[in-house]
Amino acid sequence: MIKAVLFDFDETLQDRTGAFEHYMDAFFAQYMPDLKGAQLEKRKDEMRLHDNGGYFDRAKLHEKLKEFWKWEDSPSPEELAERYVHTFCNFVQLYEGVPEVFKELKSLGYTVGVLTNGPAYLQKNKVKNAGLMPLIDFLLIGGEIGINKPDKRIFEIAAERLDIKCAECVYVGDHPVNDIEAALGAGMKAVRVNRGWFTGKDLRPDVPVIENIVQVTDVIEEMNK
Repeated sequence: MIKAVLFDFDETLQDRTGAFEHYMDAFFAQYMPDLKGAQLEKRKDEMRLHDNGGYFDRAKLHEKLKEFWKWEDSPSPEELAERYVHTFCNFVQLYEGVPEVFKELKSLGYTVGVLTNGPAYLQKNKVKNAGLMPLIDFLLIGGEIGINKPDKRIFEIAAERLDIKCAECVYVGDHPVNDIEAALGAGMKAVRVNRGWFTGKDLRPDVPVIENIVQVTDVIEEMNK
């Protein structure tokens, strides 16, 4: 029997792609305010490409951009990475329907939580700024415990802290390896959110697929029959 539904954050609850667009607007306004028109759009395209959907070390990303742009007077890559950690949480773009889904799941008796990779400050403030803190029962961030997906131990720790078995949890996420394969490997059930950076990639016939987060309650209820 399913007792808990745990969610990834980026591209599952948040439109990370949309949030990154707003982050770039602020970034270029601060560091390259004279860039306009096609030149600005070209730099944005290059930043999107190097960002790799967020799956890139921040300091290395900014080091590559500094070299690629020949940005002589830029702050250090470490300073820019720190800026990202402390400001990206200000641009949260929550998918429509997330609060309602959480409330519905809780009304049906499920424990609802977020389990996510990333720096503790950044991820905690994403959840906070999204207004989800009052709606969740549980939050586990890889950066807080030094273990990140796809290491199955983070899923096992989540179940242990909830005092339930992994088999009694469903993990909802978009990444075919970090979220789906890893959760299954830990003994949890899984639901794949098919959007974001990995849309259409490595879908599995043994894992339910949803296109919109509002579908998740019906899928969970069906799995729990």
